[in-house]
Amino acid sequence: MNAEPGTSCPLCGRGAVQAMFPDAHPWLARCDGCGLGLATPQPTDAELAAIYDAEYYDQFGYREGGDRGLAATKRATYDRLLRRVERFVLPGRLIDVGCGLGYSLSAADGRGWQATGLEPHAKAGAGDSADGRVLRGTLEGFAPPQRFDLVSLIDVIEHVRDPLTTIAQAASLLADGGVLLLTTPDLASRPARRLGPRWVHFHRAHLWYFNRATLGEAVRRAGLRVRLAGTAPRVYNLDYVCGILARSDNFPLARSMARLALKATPGPLRRMSWPPLPEGLMVIASREAGIGGQGPGIGGRSD
Repeated sequence: MNAEPGTSCPLCGRGAVQAMFPDAHPWLARCDGCGLGLATPQPTDAELAAIYDAEYYDQFGYREGGDRGLAATKRATYDRLLRRVERFVLPGRLIDVGCGLGYSLSAADGRGWQATGLEPHAKAGAGDSADGRVLRGTLEGFAPPQRFDLVSLIDVIEHVRDPLTTIAQAASLLADGGVLLLTTPDLASRPARRLGPRWVHFHRAHLWYFNRATLGEAVRRAGLRVRLAGTAPRVYNLDYVCGILARSDNFPLARSMARLALKATPGPLRRMSWPPLPEGLMVIASREAGIGGQGPGIGGRSD
């Protein structure tokens, strides 16, 4: 799934794909109708392999032998997301697709879920993966013996080649009454609008950029009912935020300040968790009894 500038939008089919920032990011485009953003052309497999290298997790604060507070922030964020999910489904069987280092699993354990992770770039011995609950792989060809009460994709959908197929595959894993949880950066957010090409989420690992309407449409096309759409609650620390900014090419001043902060701030302060912040999109959708997915295709109330 892709589209060249000047062609029809792969989601709405009505708008035309237009370059967003041809000078700063010549690979970045957006539909002038629905507002879906996309990378065109997408990076090659070799380019993506170079992005997801052995040091990929380091930018988020992970280090071999110690995660410098990353685990605490990830667990706290997932715990808050599960609180919202539990308005619509009781704890049961859960799979976190694209679970990264697996920190979500212990957060789920603490809330009574039976949790499994699925991760194509699983890092042996990292996070909670050592106990064997993080399976190495993708949704393609994944055929578990039972369906799940919750399938979560936390900051995953922007990384996949074809989000329409991915959402449909995730929906097919849900039991009747089960819930899909999605989070992703918000292309219509205030930071995205104000920073323009300097927005930190504009980079080559991200292939798709959604707003609330387009993400909701993608979920509905998979045969799911949107139950809640709003802003995701996230817990950060200085290590996490500055680690990302220090590697960003979009905002040189912020990059310099972040590198200085990482050097000058004592470790305990860098790893101290901040209060939850609203950042990015969150959609919770349910599979109604007797309703199947409609197959690939893109397009509630606020919490």
